[in-house]
Amino acid sequence: MSDQPLTGAEIELALSDLPGWTHERDHLVGTWTFDGHLQALAAATGVGLLSERRNHHADLTINYDKLTVSVTTHSAGSKVSAKDTDLAAAVSALLD
Repeated sequence: MSDQPLTGAEIELALSDLPGWTHERDHLVGTWTFDGHLQALAAATGVGLLSERRNHHADLTINYDKLTVSVTTHSAGSKVSAKDTDLAAAVSALLD
């Protein structure tokens, strides 16, 4: 999968298939709310395992019952690439 940066139009098109995700400061960002802290922690573990299998790692932030996932491609100059849209889709499939 290419790590070339996507254009703004390509990112917007990808976001149309990624409900709940936004494009913020050269990252794709999604946030989920769970029933409590342990559920958010379990979800973060799932995302971590998914990221590891893809060798493309997301930044994860847990705030009690919320998990925020942020992805960018460092080898693309810390811009959004197809690696990020692919990981975002996989995370959504796991958590939605």
